[in-house]
Amino acid sequence: MSASEMLCFVRYFGLIVGELVPLKTEIWKLYIHLRKIIDLCCARVFQPECAHLLDALVSEHNRLYLNFSNGTLKPKFHILTHYGRLLLKNGPISLTSSLRFESKHKVLKAYANAIPNRINFGHTLSHKLQLQMVHRTKKGLEPDLKVGSYLKISSIVELKFIFPSDISLKAFSASWMKFKGITYKPGMLVIVKINLNGCIFAQIINIFINGSTVPYLVCELFFTIGFDDHFHAYELKNMRLKQILLGII
Repeated sequence: MSASEMLCFVRYFGLIVGELVPLKTEIWKLYIHLRKIIDLCCARVFQPECAHLLDALVSEHNRLYLNFSNGTLKPKFHILTHYGRLLLKNGPISLTSSLRFESKHKVLKAYANAIPNRINFGHTLSHKLQLQMVHRTKKGLEPDLKVGSYLKISSIVELKFIFPSDISLKAFSASWMKFKGITYKPGMLVIVKINLNGCIFAQIINIFINGSTVPYLVCELFFTIGFDDHFHAYELKNMRLKQILLGII
C-alpha cells in the first residue's frame, strides 16, 4: 500500500475490526497507542504539552511492542522517541514531512518508463520537469472553489428562513464541491464546533453556492454521545435535532 492508503487503513482499522475485539484486550492497546501517535503527528495545531504526551505514548507503545513481539525494536521505533523533541523545536510534524516531496517520484517513474532512449537520461527527465513547471506557472493558480453538477434555484422563497437576507438570487445547489482543497458531499459529517465536552458534528444535507461563489452547507446536527476509547472514535446518534447553515470561508 502507498503511504496515503496505509494512513487511511490505520485510521479506519478500529472501526473495521473493533467490534470483534473484546474490551480490555491488552494487545489492542498497541493499536490504540499507535492511533494516538498518528493523530499527534498529523495535527496542524497543538499545545507545547503535546510533546510530553507524545513522548509518553511512544514509550508505552514501544514497551507494548517488546512485550507482545518477544523481539527487539526496529530503527523506526527508535526514531519515534525523537518526535517529541522535534515537535517542540520545529513545530507540527506533518508540516516537516517529506511525503509531498516523495510523491514526485511517481511522476519521474512514469517518465522513465515511457522514455525508450537511455542516453543522457538525467537531462531528459530534468528537461521534462522543467517543461511541466513552465506549463504550471503559465496556467496560474487554480480557483479555490470547484463544483460538480448543479441545479439552479429559480426561487428562494422557501429557503428565506435558512439563508441570510443578502444572498444572491443566482444561488444554485451543487452535487459536490471542492473548496480550498477539501471535498464536500451530501451525507458527509463535518465538525461544527469544539468545546470542553468534545466535538459537535453535523451531516451535510445540501450544498448551496450564491452568485459570488460563497459556499453554504445546510447541515443537520447530530447528538454526540461521547468518545469511545475502544474504537478511538466518537459515538453519534441522529436525533433529528435541527438544521443549520454553515458558511465556508
